[in-house]
Amino acid sequence: MKIIFIAGPYFGNGDRSMIYDNIRHAEKYQIALANAGMGFFCPHNHTEHFEAKASADENFYRELDMVFLRKTADAVLAIPGWEISSGARAEIEYAKSIGLPVFFPKSPDDLYEVIAWAKIA
Repeated sequence: MKIIFIAGPYFGNGDRSMIYDNIRHAEKYQIALANAGMGFFCPHNHTEHFEAKASADENFYRELDMVFLRKTADAVLAIPGWEISSGARAEIEYAKSIGLPVFFPKSPDDLYEVIAWAKIA
């Protein structure tokens, strides 16, 4: 099974409702991937609301995400809004530097390219 790493904004402006919306937005892609029989890792849900639950700083989570990206991902799904997220931009840049394919769907219904890739890769 191929693992697709979902990259997109999490913190935004730091407002709790924006964080919640960003998590739910990423979750739509997780559901679509699961419904297509695709494996995924989504940092949004892995550490959901840990900014309020734990005392680790943002750099800890960024480093943790990069470890998961390096050790588990076969490709990256850059979800809409990725371009305004410094963390997602870093994940995408790193993925490209280690030769992982990066896909840029426009919506959760736009996963044809990554699904086709996973079936032949």
